[in-house]
Amino acid sequence: MDARVRGALEGFAEAVRGSGYRGLVVLHSRSPGGVAAEVVELLGASGGCVVVAPRRLVPSCPGGCRCFSPGGFRRALGLGAGLVVVATDGLLRPSLVAGVSGIVSAGGLLVVAAPPLEEWDPGVGGGGYRGYLLSRLRAARVLFWADADSGRVYAHRSPRGRAGGWARGPGGYRPRGPVPRGLLELAATPGQARALDEFSLFLGSRARSFLVTGDRGRGKSFLLGLAVALAVRRGAVGEAAAVAPEPWALESFFRGLVEGLGALGVGYRVRRRGGDVVAVTGPWFRVAYYPPGEARAAGMLVVDEAAAVGAARLRRLSWRSGRTLTATTVHGYEGSGMVFAHMVGEILPRPLVRVELAEPVRYPPGDPLEEWVYETFLLRAEPGEPPPPERLGGVAYERLDAGRLSRDPGLLRKAYGLLALAHYRTEPDYLLVLLEPGGHTLHMLRAGGSLVAVADTATEEPGAGGGGRLLHSLLRLHAEGAAEARAVRVVRIAVHPSLQRRGLGSTLLRRVEEWARGLGADLVGAVFARHDVLGFWLRAGYTPFYVSPRYNRFTGEKNIAVAKPLTGLGERLVLEAAGELRLKLLLSSHSVYRDLAAEKIAAMLERLPRVEPPVSLARGQARRLCLYLRGALEAEQAMDALYLAAVIALSRPRGVERLRGSLLVLAVARLLQGKPPRRGRGGGRAGPGGAARRAPGGCGAARRGGRAGLRGHPAPGRRWKRVEGRRPLGARGASACSSSPAAPGTPVSTLPAAPRPASS
Repeated sequence: MDARVRGALEGFAEAVRGSGYRGLVVLHSRSPGGVAAEVVELLGASGGCVVVAPRRLVPSCPGGCRCFSPGGFRRALGLGAGLVVVATDGLLRPSLVAGVSGIVSAGGLLVVAAPPLEEWDPGVGGGGYRGYLLSRLRAARVLFWADADSGRVYAHRSPRGRAGGWARGPGGYRPRGPVPRGLLELAATPGQARALDEFSLFLGSRARSFLVTGDRGRGKSFLLGLAVALAVRRGAVGEAAAVAPEPWALESFFRGLVEGLGALGVGYRVRRRGGDVVAVTGPWFRVAYYPPGEARAAGMLVVDEAAAVGAARLRRLSWRSGRTLTATTVHGYEGSGMVFAHMVGEILPRPLVRVELAEPVRYPPGDPLEEWVYETFLLRAEPGEPPPPERLGGVAYERLDAGRLSRDPGLLRKAYGLLALAHYRTEPDYLLVLLEPGGHTLHMLRAGGSLVAVADTATEEPGAGGGGRLLHSLLRLHAEGAAEARAVRVVRIAVHPSLQRRGLGSTLLRRVEEWARGLGADLVGAVFARHDVLGFWLRAGYTPFYVSPRYNRFTGEKNIAVAKPLTGLGERLVLEAAGELRLKLLLSSHSVYRDLAAEKIAAMLERLPRVEPPVSLARGQARRLCLYLRGALEAEQAMDALYLAAVIALSRPRGVERLRGSLLVLAVARLLQGKPPRRGRGGGRAGPGGAARRAPGGCGAARRGGRAGLRGHPAPGRRWKRVEGRRPLGARGASACSSSPAAPGTPVSTLPAAPRPASS
């Protein structure tokens, strides 16, 4: 390192340390790894040191530091350090910088060691990310930026003034509830102390859910640990399930739990796996880690980051558990935004207590490094204010490329903020998608000069290799020749919240389809895991063709793929794949798709093309089906026949049309998925009788065989005898289905049926 740079860097570090704020350092060198090691040697690791670099750049970890690879930087996010060094020979991921910046403590430095400035491309393909990042570096308030080899200094801006009135601790907060003083002293901020007090009152109430919100770095995870320790001390916890994607993601939570139990004088034992805490147990309690896919209901459910578990999975677990403690990050590296924070509040069981943590725990408010990170990586990006609905008027359509976005930060911020609404969790790396070349195109609608709707599309070329060809990969599972199709995938589409349900999304989607048709695309499609948007795609004329058998690891829902054909090839592919999906829904709803909402399956069946029934009724099954329809058998005694009859009937659109609305949902839930009946208003249970009676065919279909896909039926020219009045169960009921000559084809709806037992 050049001597002039070394001296200036030491002075900058001293000024930052004395201010109480945090600073940013960018050093260029032909040996980024060597510069990283020199920085650690120069500035020391007494306040804690973290190095994030590939092993080829930093072969051995400097003394006193903890080292992580760029791909494993998330394991460092629960730590705190006075010096964090990131070394790279090219790519500088937004998610990495935004993530590790949060572990820099007050008076510390975030150092980036990179190749020489004229050679450095921090992006992935020579796009607009380089220009955007350099322009944002020039805007940093506290920055030391230099070439470590030549000694050239590009910027040297030390902090102005000191951070006054900031100190860790509860700040003299006086609790309203019975919170032991020793536990309260562990709170890092007055906000944490206030939240712990609210939790104490929560334990004494009838409320079921406790929700903690706030930006990153506010100590939400540690607070949850303190809260569970208090619940253990009160005897309110027998078994608690702590849910997170990986054990290391709960490091702060378990640290708060252990420190809290120690302050309260509660004995405990810690169980580790691979160095990570996975359980804390005591004489009357057990708090254990569970990954989202294996999580189960418990007396107390703890979800450290709701966005990492997913809305659907959080709903399932919380409603089955006794009490739920949840934290969600509004803005930050893993931020979910205000939309998801509101969604979580709606999902959790009521009554609900909600608290917000505003003060950062590692550095003072107004920290310049936090401001730069949040502005640069759009962690607080929100859509701009649109015109009032009554002044909406006409809308103008335009397309944007990465170059235009990188040159217009204001437009980038508004587009990014709007697109973030279309996904409950947007990581900073999405900037690379928008600013780097990669087949993505941005489509916008403007009204009155304001951005009101935006869509991000990706073009999947025929025969192209590599990743990103999601529609191709799904279509080729079910249709021949999918690799030869050109597809346009709608990655995200969003309308400003105050202007939704006014047709803007449909208008923008039509413009995207026109543009795709001009490209020569064979189809337009989308893959999503938010099932609440399925209706939008169905109304727009899209056909579902795939539902994933497993949960999306982020949302907790199953991915759904839809498509609209634009050419003959596209139509053949979509129809073939959609027919396969109809068969899968009919035959696998009792197993793979049993956890799907019956309403969603019913909505897809209404759109999917007809298929030939893949099953048929045996003679005995047809006879028991007829007995059930006449009231001579309970549903459980004919459930196999009812299931097969439902599969046969719902293989064709006509069967779906006869059962629209609640009857179709009932048929799906009770017959295809095998879900138990619900209690009706009068105390009886809702059974599949109405659905079965209105299905086309019934006994007549069982008899006609060939056209209905049923075998083992009575010979043509024979019919089931009618039942006059009620027939009891047993021999007399069975004799009602003996055969006698008659004209074939009597539909089920014409057969008078005696009332069946309420249990059916």
